[in-house]
Order: sequence, then structure tokens, then C-alpha cells
Amino acid sequence: MNLDISYTNYIFLAVATPFALWSAWSDLKFMKIPNILVLLMTGAFIISGAILLPFDVFLWRLLGGFIVLAIGFTLFSLGGIGGGDAKFAAAMALFINHSHIASFLLELSMFALLGVILHKIIGKLGFMNPITDNWESWRVEKTSKVKNFPLGLGMSGALIFYQLTVVGLI
Repeated sequence: MNLDISYTNYIFLAVATPFALWSAWSDLKFMKIPNILVLLMTGAFIISGAILLPFDVFLWRLLGGFIVLAIGFTLFSLGGIGGGDAKFAAAMALFINHSHIASFLLELSMFALLGVILHKIIGKLGFMNPITDNWESWRVEKTSKVKNFPLGLGMSGALIFYQLTVVGLI
């Protein structure tokens, strides 16, 4: 059963958004994106995608996810990104239409940069300290010489923005 593409996009928005919010929160608070989040997100795509997408499109999306996972693990092995970021990127890729890859990568880079800027500003101003003082991303920012950034924040923002754009809400 294939629904009209606009309904499919709304359903993908509804399915992907909670996982994106969970990823952003978890990466900010713990500097980790849990495996269970990635597994559940992937499972949610497999179920919804198998129902909503034409079979060939569904298979291409799965292949795209595997390609992103391979690239992500390569970047992880080189120290470029975290393992959770690599796995989350692969799960995110399942929800991206392949004809939108270039625009999504632009959105991803903008949201990653915006995430870094906002994270630094909020950390310096300290007005969130009562809530976030024990959050790992701000603790690492203040105490570590190696500056890690919770990339799940920017990745999640890009996924939600992309989904909102696809359905025409932005």
C-alpha cells in the first residue's frame, strides 16, 4: 500500500521527530547517542517505509543508510566523529529522499555550525546552569582540553528542519 507522497512525508515527520529530539537531548546531557535510539529509529523506518514507500525506493533508502553507516564508521575510525553520531547519521539517512541529498547536506552543515555557536554562547552566558550544569556537553566544554561537541544537536535540528520543509510547513 503506497499512500500519497504528502501523507508519507507527514508520517515520516511524525516518526523521525521524537527520535531527533531524543538524540539532541541525549547528546547534550550525556555526550552519547544510545544504540537503542538508533535501533528503534531504524525499526520505525523499516516498518513505516515498507508500508508507505514503493519497494524500489524503500530498498534504495536502505542502501543509502548502509552507505552512510560505512562512511560514518570510517570517519569515526579516523577520529572525525563519534560512534553514536555515525550510527544516528545512518538512521537519519533512511528518512531523506535521495533527490534531496545536496540540499540536506547544506542544511546539515548550517545546523551543525548553528549548534556549535549556540552551545558556546549558552555555555558562556551561564543562564542555563541551574538546569544544565551537570550535563556532560557543558562539563566537557569547561574542563577538557579536547573540545568535543554534541553533533547530535545539529544533526537533529537538520533532520527536523528537512522534514518540515518537505511537508511544506517551512
